Amino acid sequence: MPLLLDNREVAAAMRADEYVETMEQAFRELGAGRAVNSLRVDTCVPFDGYTPDIKRATAARIDALPLDADPVYAAPTIEAAKKAGDVVYRLKTVTGGLPACGMMAVRISTHFDTQPEIAGVLRRVKLPLAPGWQFMSMIVLLSLETGEVLGMLPDSHIQKMRVGGTTALGVKLLARPESETVGVLGSGAQAEAALECTAAIMKLRRVRIYSPTQANRERFARTMSERIGVEVIAVDSAQRAFENADIVLAATSSYEPVYDAEWLLPGMHLGIGTLLEDDVRTFKSSRQIVVSLKPFGDTSDFVQNFVMGEKKRGATFGQLINQKAQEFDWDSYVELGDLLNGRATGRNSADEITHHLNNNGCGMQFAAAGARILGNARRMGLGTELSGDFFLQKEHT
Repeated sequence: MPLLLDNREVAAAMRADEYVETMEQAFRELGAGRAVNSLRVDTCVPFDGYTPDIKRATAARIDALPLDADPVYAAPTIEAAKKAGDVVYRLKTVTGGLPACGMMAVRISTHFDTQPEIAGVLRRVKLPLAPGWQFMSMIVLLSLETGEVLGMLPDSHIQKMRVGGTTALGVKLLARPESETVGVLGSGAQAEAALECTAAIMKLRRVRIYSPTQANRERFARTMSERIGVEVIAVDSAQRAFENADIVLAATSSYEPVYDAEWLLPGMHLGIGTLLEDDVRTFKSSRQIVVSLKPFGDTSDFVQNFVMGEKKRGATFGQLINQKAQEFDWDSYVELGDLLNGRATGRNSADEITHHLNNNGCGMQFAAAGARILGNARRMGLGTELSGDFFLQKEHT
């Protein structure tokens, strides 16, 4: 019978160190050719393409959106997003499978994307317009044996933790083992997960966090100090987060690079969360660049974009990712799977600057983490069992 879990139950069912372990197993399988992923598909409707009735209703919800509606974004960030205009509804889907766990996964997310300029930098801010000022995003887990639905869960916790677990996997494979000082760029959920998962596998002593919005970085410092049991200090510039850092983790909403090559120090490890916030001009500082995933499926794109009509200002998020991907010399990089399957080596010296670009999420991450969550949840008595008959039918399609 399918198991239905809520975010609280998903969070309770799997620890941070388990995410790192699970991502290691998943990327080892992927590197050995024993996993499959689809490209991400973004299907977008710009706000100006709405019918007049739906446009009025959506505009009214945006106007009514409280500035304190989001637990991560500070009020000035929501205010800037509401004023930015040019809202784009984005339906995001990604699929993948991992025979080692007997599961396929489908991720379905809806976003209302805005692109406000904050502290002089164009950023992506998603508006929570669902009832209760929430977001809708979910994972469906499917059996490779029978094709039936095995589980359904919201993706708020699993999505940030599989990213954080993959970033921390890069730390495990590439950072100096004695690393104890971390700089963090970004204050959102994925920055939290990157630090939490790194703290689960490394003995950290000091953390500095920078985010351009003061309230956001101070909230992050308070929250994460308590969560990981290490003092996290908010600093007033990105460069200060790099000072004396053994490891730097970036997980921001920036559409442009967030650091300078001059800030890099011998022996440092960089864990960068997206193509947009990384800078190919810094790659020469490293012997090799490790990426989570190279382009695949006979295309140089990571995202298939389908946009109704035209967007008034700029490109969609997926289009920006594909444009930035053209700057990268993908054939010269190695994947996590190469390290895990012995086709490439990690750090060669204490002074080497290592660089992991955690550039692309994929469906098999959700299959791997979802399988472990379901197993743990059933042992812990979590979740609600549903009748599988809701999702089965006699007729083929």
